[in-house]
Amino acid sequence: MDMQEVQTEPSLSVDPLFPLEAFSDYVVHQLPEANVQQEVAAIREGKRHLPDMARLEHIAYQEPYHVKMVAMGDLGMFLVSCLKAGINLKEIPTVVDQLELLSLVTGVVPRDTYATYVTYNPPEALRTFSAHPSEVGFIQQHRLSDEAMKPAAEAAFRLQNEKVDQATRLMCLKEIQQGLQGLKQENKAVHQKVDPKYFIRLFRDYFFPITLHGQEYQAPSGVHIANIILVDIIVGTANDGYFQTTEELLPYLEPRDRWKIQQAMHRVSLKTRLMNQYQEPWDTEEMRVVIDIYKMLKHFRYVHQGLVNRYIRKQDTGVTHGTGGFSFDEFLLERIEITEATQREVQKAVEEKKHLH
Repeated sequence: MDMQEVQTEPSLSVDPLFPLEAFSDYVVHQLPEANVQQEVAAIREGKRHLPDMARLEHIAYQEPYHVKMVAMGDLGMFLVSCLKAGINLKEIPTVVDQLELLSLVTGVVPRDTYATYVTYNPPEALRTFSAHPSEVGFIQQHRLSDEAMKPAAEAAFRLQNEKVDQATRLMCLKEIQQGLQGLKQENKAVHQKVDPKYFIRLFRDYFFPITLHGQEYQAPSGVHIANIILVDIIVGTANDGYFQTTEELLPYLEPRDRWKIQQAMHRVSLKTRLMNQYQEPWDTEEMRVVIDIYKMLKHFRYVHQGLVNRYIRKQDTGVTHGTGGFSFDEFLLERIEITEATQREVQKAVEEKKHLH
């Protein structure tokens, strides 16, 4: 019997910066201007460039994770722009279908997310709603804050999950401390790069809940910064209410971050280990660094509250909820109170230990 050649489809060429070809190019170079000018016809024009399902399936099953996320960001940004322009979902069913396919393989909700807007948004071909320097600065500063916190989150996770000697433990604590110091510096820089009036007028309006097939999905938000959530839980500045909120946020996070956070929620926190001594002697230097970590987390909470007041409340007093769907007053106050209470409890335990010796 003659052997027959197996016919295979030629492999697709995918540019990591423009994975959806003409559609990606449209999102980068034409959509921002159409949004700013509120040109509905120009936004509708994007439909002509939508990729076919063959390309989407190739990206979903053959391309690296970051390429999937860039593609998802393009579709998600277009979806939001259409809805803001009053274009009905019935006009763009392909966009929803493609987002839902990518959602299944990336593990995040089928819309634009913090991961697509910040983490995987390529600096060489940045995706924005407005192309305004303030929006560019907003994305850049969030990325820098994330990068500052990444070593801290990794050190905290190691501290919680590995048996380490005292020198390594102190090194991990100092990594957390340095990460929070970096976060503090990056938060200060927000004022230099983001103009409050443009933040509220030009691009914050694109962060709103979307309902797809009866399921509501919140917009990208600072509450979706996984590294901060992870550090909070591991160092012990999280209570039952915080855990409940975190469960609501998990679908918006990348699978690796979700897994780490779930692991951290089921393990003993640094606060508990320190207060119970947990069969580990903590020296004076370690305790000093731990107390400083709580002070810096508290400072971050107050800075966050200040940024909300400056960039949102003073610009529009009618805005009461963050883009993640939580009330400013309730959410921020709860975070501050948890951090302050943790610092007090740990400081008291440290003082009591001093008296015992």
